[in-house]
Amino acid sequence: MRPLMSPAIVHLAMFLHVILLHPSMLLAQTSRNNLTAGGDTLIPPYYITSPSGDFAFGFRPLDSKSNSSSFLLAIWFFFDGTVVWFATDASSGSAMVAAGQSVLSVSTTGQLSLSSPGENNPLLWSPSSDHGPVLDVSHVVLNDTGNLQFVGGAGGSSVVWESFQYPTDTLLPGQSMLPGTKLQSRSADTGFSLGQFSFIVQGDGNIVMYKMNTAADSGGPVNAYWSSGTCCAGNTTLFFDVNPPAYLYFILSDGSRGNLTTPQPLPSTAGFYQHATLDPDGLFRVYIRPKNTGSKKGNDTAWSVMKQIPSVGCRSLTNGQRGMCGPNSYCIDLPNKRIDCACPSGYVFLDSQNRYKGCIPTFLPDSCDGKNHTAEFEVQDSPSANWVSSVSYKMHTFVTEEQCRHLCLNSCSCAVALFNGNNCSEVGMLVAGWQENGTTMRTLVKVRTKGPPVRILPYILIVALAVLLLVTTCTLLVHCYITKKARKNYLGTRVFTHKELCRATNGFSNLLGEGGFGKVYRGTVKSLQPPEVAVKDLGGCKVEYKEKEFENEVRSTGQIHHKNLVRMIGYCKEGVHRMLVFEYMQGGTLADTIARSERPCWSFLAEAAVGIAKGLEYLHEGCKSKIIHCDIKPDNILFDDKHIPRITDFGIAKLLGDQKTQKTVINTIIGTKPYIAPEWFDGVGKVDSKVDVYSFGVVLLEIICCKRATEQPTDAQAPSTMFPLRAWVESLIRGGNTELLVQEENEALAYMESVERFARIAIWCLQKDPSTRPTTRKVVQMLEGEVEVDPLPDPPMPSGLSAVLSSGSDTRHSSSMVHAFQVE
Repeated sequence: MRPLMSPAIVHLAMFLHVILLHPSMLLAQTSRNNLTAGGDTLIPPYYITSPSGDFAFGFRPLDSKSNSSSFLLAIWFFFDGTVVWFATDASSGSAMVAAGQSVLSVSTTGQLSLSSPGENNPLLWSPSSDHGPVLDVSHVVLNDTGNLQFVGGAGGSSVVWESFQYPTDTLLPGQSMLPGTKLQSRSADTGFSLGQFSFIVQGDGNIVMYKMNTAADSGGPVNAYWSSGTCCAGNTTLFFDVNPPAYLYFILSDGSRGNLTTPQPLPSTAGFYQHATLDPDGLFRVYIRPKNTGSKKGNDTAWSVMKQIPSVGCRSLTNGQRGMCGPNSYCIDLPNKRIDCACPSGYVFLDSQNRYKGCIPTFLPDSCDGKNHTAEFEVQDSPSANWVSSVSYKMHTFVTEEQCRHLCLNSCSCAVALFNGNNCSEVGMLVAGWQENGTTMRTLVKVRTKGPPVRILPYILIVALAVLLLVTTCTLLVHCYITKKARKNYLGTRVFTHKELCRATNGFSNLLGEGGFGKVYRGTVKSLQPPEVAVKDLGGCKVEYKEKEFENEVRSTGQIHHKNLVRMIGYCKEGVHRMLVFEYMQGGTLADTIARSERPCWSFLAEAAVGIAKGLEYLHEGCKSKIIHCDIKPDNILFDDKHIPRITDFGIAKLLGDQKTQKTVINTIIGTKPYIAPEWFDGVGKVDSKVDVYSFGVVLLEIICCKRATEQPTDAQAPSTMFPLRAWVESLIRGGNTELLVQEENEALAYMESVERFARIAIWCLQKDPSTRPTTRKVVQMLEGEVEVDPLPDPPMPSGLSAVLSSGSDTRHSSSMVHAFQVE
C-alpha cells in the first residue's frame, strides 16, 4: 500500500513548487516595506513591515496555531499581533479568509489582487474605492503610521488608495473619519465575522453608535445607543490626534471643535503605541501602550484603556429601550472592564459565536391552545438582574412573590415573571437588563420540566374518518351520479325543507360549533356530491335581522364562488326556521393547525396566509355588493381536503345593515376578542372593510408565530387587549431579531426575508387609524411581493409598566417604548 504524506509535507511541497515558479514571492519578512508592480508577490505566511518595524501587512494566521491553513490579509502591530485593519468580503462584510495557497500580487497593469489557486485562479479580493476598482498601482507601501498606501497614478507618485480611508473596526493616530465613514465591530475578540455594532460619522453631522450593524437596519435611529449630539451640523470630521495620547476630537462645519476624549499628557520618553477600536461588546475604547526602546519592543508592557464610549457600559440603552445584549439575555460587567452577555435559567445563546444576538429557551414554550399545561412547568429563580425594559402584558400589584410565581405558572402567555417589592409583571420577552447584585427585583423564569403528552387518539380518529369517508364516497358514487339533479331555485342555490335537514343531521345531533350567529351541525345529503355538509341554524342567532335582509343575503351569498371561501349550497326558509347549508371542510380549522405542538412548515403557512387574504379581497372588492365579514379568526378559517384555506361565516354581517353606503352603521359589536378592530368601540358604530383588515392582521401574526392571541379580562364595552404577539413581533422587527419568530422551523429560517415581510404587513394591518391600514388588495400584493412594504411607523409612546420599573432610573430613558403593550 502506498504510504500517505502528512499535511505538513504536502504544504511544503506546494510551497516549494510555487517558489520555483515565482522566486520573487520569497520576500524577507523584515527587509521589505513595499511591493512593486509586475514583480513582487506574497503568499502565506509572508508579509512586509513598516520601516520602523512597528506594523506588518500581509498574511496573518486566522488563529494562534502555527500550522494554521487559513489566513487574514491584514495590518497588525508586529510586536503582539493586534490587528488594526483587514480585507473584508464585499457581500457579507466579514473578514476575507484566504487559504494557504493564495497569492497577493500587483500585475504589470497596476492592479492589486488576491487570488486563490485553481483552474481559473478565482479573485478573492481587490481594493475598490468610491469611484470603482483601484488601477495604475506602481507599488504598495506600509508606513510607520500603520497606513497601507497604493502609490501610482499618472505620475507614479500619487496615493490612489489607502487603508486609512477604509477602516474596519480600528482607528490609528493620524487617521480621520469623514462623513459617511463607519467602523464595524467584529463578532468576538478571536473572530472576524460581522458583529452587532457600528460607529458612524453620519452625513447629518451626528456621530452615532448603532446596535444591529448599521443605521439602515430595521428600526433605524431607534437602535442608536450613543451619539455626539451634533445632529444637523453637517460635514463633521473625527480626528485621532498623534499627541497628546488617546485624544479624539471632531470639527463641525462651522469650524468649532468638540472632544470625544480629554487630552491626557503622560510622562514617557519613548512615547506610546495607540489605537481606538469598536470592540465586539459595542463599546468604543482608546488603548495605549508605552513604547520600549529595547530589543523586546513593546513586549514587556500591556495595552491600557484610556477612554470608553459610552462610559456607562452595561447600562447603555438604545432609543428603543433595548440593551447591549439581545432579547432574553442580560449584560454582565467583567473585571477587565469588558462587558459580556448571559442567559437566564433554561435559555441558551441563539448564536454561541455571537453572544450579543440574544437567547432562546431550550424547551418548547407554553402554548395557548385552550388546554392547561401548568403541570409541565415550574418557575425557577434566575441570577440577580435589573430589567429596565421588557415586553410585558399584565401587571399585578400588592401580591406576594409566591402569588407572582403562581400567576405566571398558570398563564399560557407568561415566559418570565418580574417581582419587585409587591409588584408582579408577567412578561413575554425580556429586552434590556444587566446583572446587579443589590437589586430588589427577582427574575422568575417559567421552565418546562415535562414534555407535552403524545396524543395518539386524534390521529387514530383522523385516519378512521378518512377511511370512512373514502368507503362512503365509493359506495354512494353511482347513487350520487343518478340523483344529482336536485331541486334548485332560479339563482342556482338549493332550497331545503326543515325535515330534509333534520334527517341529514340526524336530528341536529352532531354539533360542530356555535357562536353569535347560531349553531352549526354536520350532516349528510346523499343527493349531493360530496354528500357532507355543514348546516348553520340561525334560529338561535343572538342578532336580530329582517326577513327581507335574509332573502337578499341568500341571493347574494349564493352567487359567491371563490376557492378561498366556503361555498353556500342552499338554504331553508320554512315557518320559523332559517338555515344556511355550506360545504363541509375536512381539513379542520386554522386554530387547530397553529396550536399543534409541532410547528407546520413555512411554505404551508405562507400559502394559507395568501389564500385567506385573497378570500377577503374577493368579499371586499370582487363581489357585486361589498361584504364585510366582521368575524375573521382562526376558528372561521377551514381547510379542505387539498389543504386550501377557506373562509367561513362570511356574509353574516351583511344582514345587519345597508351595504350600499361607504360605511355601515351597526348598533351591536360583532366579532371575537382580540380580533375586534378599535373602531367598533368608538360609540358611533360606523365600520367598513378595514375592520376585516385589522382582524386579518391578528390572524397573520398567529400564523407567523404559531401562537394564539390572548385577551385580558376587560369590560364588555372596552376594546380587547392582545398580549404580547404584536408587541413581541414589533420589538423583534425593530431589533433585527425576526429569526426568533420561527426558532425551530428550518424552512422558515431559510426564508427570513419572507417571514419579516409578512410580519411587517401584519403590523400595518393592526394600526389604530383605519385609514392607515392597507386595503385587502394591497395586502395580497404585499404578501405576494408585488408591492414593497412601507417601513414601520413610529413606535407608540410607553405606558404602564415603564413607569413602575423605571422609577428612579436615569431620566434619559423616560421615553421607554416597550413595557406594557395594548393593541391600538
